[in-house]
Amino acid sequence: MTTKNMAYDHAAYISRQPVVIGQNTAGGSTGLNKFVAFTAMQIFSVTATLVTAGTSTTTAWNGTATTTSVNGDSFSVVQVSNSAPIGSTPVLTTSTHGPYNLSLYNGTATAVQTSVAGAYVNVALSTSTGSIAPVGTGGFTVGQGDQISIVRGADATAVSAFSLEVGILPLANVTA
Repeated sequence: MTTKNMAYDHAAYISRQPVVIGQNTAGGSTGLNKFVAFTAMQIFSVTATLVTAGTSTTTAWNGTATTTSVNGDSFSVVQVSNSAPIGSTPVLTTSTHGPYNLSLYNGTATAVQTSVAGAYVNVALSTSTGSIAPVGTGGFTVGQGDQISIVRGADATAVSAFSLEVGILPLANVTA
């Protein structure tokens, strides 16, 4: 297999792409399918949709204020990175971004939000774990081979679906 990189302004580097993580099954603290980065990327945001309402109450920071979600869900984005050179024994580190609420939160409300199926949230991610970036900035970098997964909160009945907004870093190698 050969790799190449293209001009800095090539469309592959300036466009955003979706990565569907999928839908979980009901059960507290469940993990979902993993995404493995095929090249160096920036993860800009995560979008979550509540498929089946939950039964618990969670409190989390949603960028502007601490919000409380009733019947929603909570989730974190987990990154597992290998800092060892290729061919060496892996040296793994884990970064957790979140937890975030999946609720009817509209970006400004601070009251308790009661969620229903169909509620969704888009969280702009930050380089600081647990932080939310202002819209249009931020994201966090992942290297080739890094694993990204979503881990849900403790609600036993909520079912949610997730996707990531990613961009390939300029001059990152891709398969030729």
